[in-house]
Amino acid sequence: MRRFSMPEACAASLLMLAATTAAAGQSADFWGDQPQAVSHASADDTVRIDASIGAMYLEGNEKVMAGNYTLSHLIWQSTTPVLRGSIAADIGAGFSLRAEGSVAGFGNSYMEDYDWLKGDDTFANWSHRSQHPDTNLDHYFTGAAALGYELVKDGTAVVRAHGGFKYTDAQWTAYGGTYLYSSNGGFRDQPGTIANGVAAATYRQQFPELFLGFDGEEDYGNFRVGGLLRGGVTFLSVSTDDHWLRNLRFLDRLYMAPTVTAGVDVGFDLGENVELTLAARYDHIFEQRGDTEYYNIATGAPTGAIGNVAAGALRSGEITAGIKGSF
Repeated sequence: MRRFSMPEACAASLLMLAATTAAAGQSADFWGDQPQAVSHASADDTVRIDASIGAMYLEGNEKVMAGNYTLSHLIWQSTTPVLRGSIAADIGAGFSLRAEGSVAGFGNSYMEDYDWLKGDDTFANWSHRSQHPDTNLDHYFTGAAALGYELVKDGTAVVRAHGGFKYTDAQWTAYGGTYLYSSNGGFRDQPGTIANGVAAATYRQQFPELFLGFDGEEDYGNFRVGGLLRGGVTFLSVSTDDHWLRNLRFLDRLYMAPTVTAGVDVGFDLGENVELTLAARYDHIFEQRGDTEYYNIATGAPTGAIGNVAAGALRSGEITAGIKGSF
């Protein structure tokens, strides 16, 4: 038997390995079974979901006007927890769909009602005032849907134009309280109280809105900065004011009013597809006039109507924190 030296043994082993590899390649070619590379796709932000919680300041304003003279001004204010959520999906060719909404309740609310019946409507010279610390925010919610289009998109930034529809609905009820009225011959000379738990007034605002705007964001490593700016207009808006002690309902059909929304948010990566978010947002429906109809609350019967005497506005500011996921 021949014995191989070490160099000869190594050479023989290499020849056998090469032959085996070639045979395996020929077999794969023959049967068509090519080896497949294994890959793992990462999130591409096709769908984005955001949920957050925070605090909101909300203020509704209602006025009764005589020309440019203010006869009455009710101010409804709340500091309340707010929940906000959104979902956005890319649908191709740079277009995306987005739905968002918010809801608020509980918290602390307050209402003041001022009248100017002495011929001077400067704020300090009110003639009648009632104050209602026991005021509830009965409900507040918004819902919006928008179609967006990417104007700019690269590896770290995106800017979109968008347009859509939004609906806002807020209602308060004031209970009890104190008042200071002026008699015919006097000035702030008639104090009084309303019993605790007795409903004095309920005020509801309903604002449909069309809007256009821009939103975008840019990544800085594990840190992201985003922004939102939009303007719009309300239409077919209604406010309803029930004065329970007078059995009188005011139904205001408000004219079109301008709106503005501005927001900023930052994100911090918690993982490949999840980030912690902090956001601030401001919404303003500017004051607009309207026509008023009067009704008997108990019977629902109309009792009169007058044009261009109503006015209403709504604004809110909020700060929230939450989680954003993408896939």
